Amino acid sequence: MPDSLFRQTPLAEQHLALGGRMVPFAGWEMPVQYDGIVAEHLAVRESAGIFDISHMGQLRVSGPNAGEWLNRQLTNDISVLEIGQGQY
Repeated sequence: MPDSLFRQTPLAEQHLALGGRMVPFAGWEMPVQYDGIVAEHLAVRESAGIFDISHMGQLRVSGPNAGEWLNRQLTNDISVLEIGQGQY
């Protein structure tokens, strides 16, 4: 991964490996294009596409029973996660 003044998402290496052209966006280095607009359009029409939104937000919850409280707010069981892990 190249050195950058901008933050990088966990998918930055994959974007670069797939030929993503990275540009600054709101303090992050994000892919703006891969093989071209037409190629991307056809790929999504024929298969699938994903959009990296990992730069969009984080939650910080603290205090007594924070994990139990947060687990009641979400549809997934976060009690199975290790510190530093995430889950959709």
